[in-house]
Amino acid sequence: MANVVGERFQITIDKKVRDELGIRAGDLAIERVEDGRLVVSFVPRPHRESLLGILRPHATRPVEPIEDWAAVKDRAWSERSTEIADVLRDDSERHRPASVSTPSKARKRR
Repeated sequence: MANVVGERFQITIDKKVRDELGIRAGDLAIERVEDGRLVVSFVPRPHRESLLGILRPHATRPVEPIEDWAAVKDRAWSERSTEIADVLRDDSERHRPASVSTPSKARKRR
C-alpha cells in the first residue's frame, strides 16, 4: 500500500483502508508526528442525518420523531426550573431557625 506524494504533498488513501476505518469524503484529517512517523486521525464531517434509527433495537414502543423542538425545549426548561425552585425552597426550610422569639436570642445564636 505504498503511495507517491504528489506535487501538492497529497497522498491517496487506499480503498481497503478507507473502508476499514470508515473514512468518507469531507472527513477532517488531523495530522501529528509521533516518534518520527506521520499519524493521521480522522473526524467525521458534521451531518444532518437522523439518529432516530439507532434507538430502534432498544425501543420497547414505537419512537415518534419530534416535530416541535421549541415546545420540547420550553417543557424541559419549565421542568428544570421547577426542580431547582423545589430544591432551593427545601434548602431554605432546612436552614430556617425553628423560632426566634426575641432579637437577643437571635444574636446569641450567631
